[in-house]
Amino acid sequence: MRELIEDELRFSASIILGGEEIVPRFRVQMPDGSALLVFVPLPEDAGERRWRLGMVSAFLAWKGAAGFVMSTELKEPDGVVAVGVTREIVVGGLRLILRKPLMLGPVQWLERAAIGDDIPSLLPPREALLSDDMMRDLVRVFGPQGEFRVEKAVQ
Repeated sequence: MRELIEDELRFSASIILGGEEIVPRFRVQMPDGSALLVFVPLPEDAGERRWRLGMVSAFLAWKGAAGFVMSTELKEPDGVVAVGVTREIVVGGLRLILRKPLMLGPVQWLERAAIGDDIPSLLPPREALLSDDMMRDLVRVFGPQGEFRVEKAVQ
């Protein structure tokens, strides 16, 4: 998992160094060993943010995810972070951004307490029931013409 987090942090660093903003992304580990990338912008509005994270959690249940890595940019501290979650482990890494000159620091591994429970709690139990209404919402939000982009991850 640490290698995957380092890869995600390198990718995030390349986005920052290219002058772009990071769209929060989830690298979802599928039961068959493949992975999906799910891009979900997370707005400042707390209610909308909760709804979107709830949809990510339902997506994880829908796909029977074994785990995921969430990667995003932080404002405080100024940095990029990746948090990996499975049913057995939670691990995270952070790279601080130095703005003048633009560069990123080395990976700092995060203690479990520093990660909190919000992100790890997105991984649903092994068996989760999704209502018909939720299934319709998932197809609408994550389907081919959905609000959020989903693509196969390059292995």
